[in-house]
Amino acid sequence: MRSPRVRRLASVFSLLSACLAAAADAPKGAAPDPATLPAPRRAVVPKLQGALTLDGDFNEPVWARAAVLGPFVPAGGQGAARESTGVRVWYDDTALHLGWTCLDTDIQSTFTARDSKFWEEEVVEFFVTRGELTRYYELQWNPLGGEFDAIIRNTLDDRGVSRKFEGDWSYTAKGMRSAVKVRGTVQKSEDRDESWHVEVSIPFADLGGPAPKPGEVWRANFYRFNRGTGNPIEMLSWSAPILNGFHQPARFGFLEFGR
Repeated sequence: MRSPRVRRLASVFSLLSACLAAAADAPKGAAPDPATLPAPRRAVVPKLQGALTLDGDFNEPVWARAAVLGPFVPAGGQGAARESTGVRVWYDDTALHLGWTCLDTDIQSTFTARDSKFWEEEVVEFFVTRGELTRYYELQWNPLGGEFDAIIRNTLDDRGVSRKFEGDWSYTAKGMRSAVKVRGTVQKSEDRDESWHVEVSIPFADLGGPAPKPGEVWRANFYRFNRGTGNPIEMLSWSAPILNGFHQPARFGFLEFGR
């Protein structure tokens, strides 16, 4: 039987481990006053029509007319990314289409099962809501074709800063389709990789309703965890949250759906 002192030390260690895990995806440092931060980013998502084959190549002409969101920046809002990230976005009558391009000289990934903890490796993430900041969708894709989907419920304080959040992992985006194209070799640090690309189609039915009307504005953000042997973790974003963690919906950018 362990002594009371040993039990107390074990309890403290468990609490410390939980705190470290919770902070793993958060920019470090004290959270600034949200009222002093620059405005979140904005983009117009064009409505387009065109044939699409999901293969990660973006060869179809429609991709050349998509909105290009980038460059991604460190989540804390300071400095520049070590490796570039961009995402192309467009929509049609039934779905939202995303095309990710991640430059990456050392592609690191092992998870393949749906709803794995992809953020512990390399992954791109999309958080989106039709307007309600306390409830949004979290979707992820990794270099091995792994997918994650959840609904997040977030409790915000009176300044709009997240106090706590929890995810419903039972949610499944049943119609979502994606494909990955890797230029390099995954999980082989002794060579030099080039990039990985993800092509995604998300039916609006999987995002809680019909296609948006032209002029409608949603809140969303795009993120990337970039890792590589010998380099620090990069936590990158389209609209920098600056506040601690990616789950800061008040810092999501604005996506206006075009005509």
